[in-house]
Parts: sequence; structure tokens; C-alpha cells
Amino acid sequence: MTRTHRAFRIDIWTDDEKEVVEHLADVEDLTVALATYHAACKRWPGKAITLRHGAHVVEDSRRSRLAVLFSFPLSDKPSD
Repeated sequence: MTRTHRAFRIDIWTDDEKEVVEHLADVEDLTVALATYHAACKRWPGKAITLRHGAHVVEDSRRSRLAVLFSFPLSDKPSD
């Protein structure tokens, strides 16, 4: 039996983030899936791109941008 669906899926979403514009890849291996996802984010900066394992979102370029934005302290001064 030929397997047609892979474990991981990489997609680009519409600007309103409501539907998939382009399905980029189906990948069986997590390491390859992560490399593919990161390459897609580099190739299309600013686009909404997801890496999913079934219904579970493994990586989301929208979430990554927010996580980077809020992961740094607002000030280097110690709080009193």
C-alpha cells in the first residue's frame, strides 16, 4: 500500500490567516520537516507559515514572531 499522507505538513496561509494558500510539503521525518519549515520562513519572510503534525501545530511563523518580540527583557536594569 502506498502512503499518500506524511506525518508533518508545511503550509502558507492567506494574509487573513483563514485558509491555506499553498501546501508546500508533506514530510515523514521531523528533522527534515523542521529544515523545510525554516527554509520556507526564510524564503517567504512575513508570510503565515505553519508546520503541523496532524492537527497539532509544531511551529507557526506568526507565533514565532510574537515569541521573539516578547522574549527579551524590557530593560537591563534590575527591578526594585
